[in-house]
Amino acid sequence: MAEDRTHLKPSDVEPYHARARKVIEDWPKTIANGAWTMSTEENLPDSAEKLLHPNITICRRYTSGTLTNNFRPLQASLLIVQCKDSRDMSGHYPPNCYPAAGQPQIGDGRLVNFQIGDQKVPATEYVFLQKSLPVVRQCVYDFFIVPGKGIQGTMDGLRLAAGDYQKRYYGAAQFQVVMDADYPQETRESIFKAIIGANAKALSVLNTTVEAK
Repeated sequence: MAEDRTHLKPSDVEPYHARARKVIEDWPKTIANGAWTMSTEENLPDSAEKLLHPNITICRRYTSGTLTNNFRPLQASLLIVQCKDSRDMSGHYPPNCYPAAGQPQIGDGRLVNFQIGDQKVPATEYVFLQKSLPVVRQCVYDFFIVPGKGIQGTMDGLRLAAGDYQKRYYGAAQFQVVMDADYPQETRESIFKAIIGANAKALSVLNTTVEAK
């Protein structure tokens, strides 16, 4: 009984989740680097909401006012899902979710390391085939933030947190930056850095379990 009293409970970490919700809500809708503006914003499907029990989500599409590819403005989507229990996130990542939605994966995922401000951000780059007309290939950069365990480019770090009863109630955040896979590699990576770098502070806040003084 004495040991049980030292275990974290969901209510113990509510201040962390309040900070996480606020810093994600503050993600800018306009981004100076590339003159990006939010063109659409959507909610998660009800089925995903029921499975993930998110604390906060963002699902929006950005369009650049200055950058083009084949004379068309660059576009990219940002998806952020932050859950209060890391177990709810387990298994919910692109290689499972996109094929289940009818978008088969092309090739294997490729780990890419980004520098966002003073932080290293590993992310896995996936490519999926969107079969609806016109047929396009979608590139998805995916990473997780597991509080106290850092930024994870794969599902492995998340699974470790889900198995730790002292950490699981801090939850986890998953980030996806989605764009046309036919954009040049350099362009795709610059888009990721612009959109994620627009709120680099959030990466630190989500990884910190103690409130800053």
